[in-house]
Amino acid sequence: MTQLEIPKGEIGQIRLFAVNRPIDELARDLRNDSKEALIAELLGRPVPEGAAELFPVSDLTGVGLASYLGDGYAVPREQISRDRARLDALDGYVLLLFSSAFDGQEATLDLGPELTMIGTYGEAQPDMSVTPLEADSAQPYTGAADMTPKSPPKGGAGGMIVLLAVIVLIGLILWWLL
Repeated sequence: MTQLEIPKGEIGQIRLFAVNRPIDELARDLRNDSKEALIAELLGRPVPEGAAELFPVSDLTGVGLASYLGDGYAVPREQISRDRARLDALDGYVLLLFSSAFDGQEATLDLGPELTMIGTYGEAQPDMSVTPLEADSAQPYTGAADMTPKSPPKGGAGGMIVLLAVIVLIGLILWWLL
């Protein structure tokens, strides 16, 4: 049994495993049980939905596993090229396990004979660097402080009450006359 350590806080990693079961047996297991249950059985632990993929390499005919990783998951070509021969030689079922399966928690996977680790690939991360703003207006505390509060409008509610009373009085007089 092989142990695989997943570090705390890991993000953006994809682990690729070859599944060492006969294709027809695995296809039968998938017909009889859910894909999530089969993935949990292979890994020895449940994983959240969408945190792993299990599929036959033959589903990628015309695309190939290397292109699937590169184009589908933005794995840099340099990482794929070091394992290209192994990726091209795979057949049967493969399992992709994403970092999201561990929710940033440290974990240890005990891999049995049904899984063979092929490689770990990092998804390309976007460039998060920014150019600092150097304009004077972008600097903190550069605005002119307005220390005098705005004065409330004069007359306020008192004038409105008198106006409302006059309107009601006129309405009552008109009603009494008619």
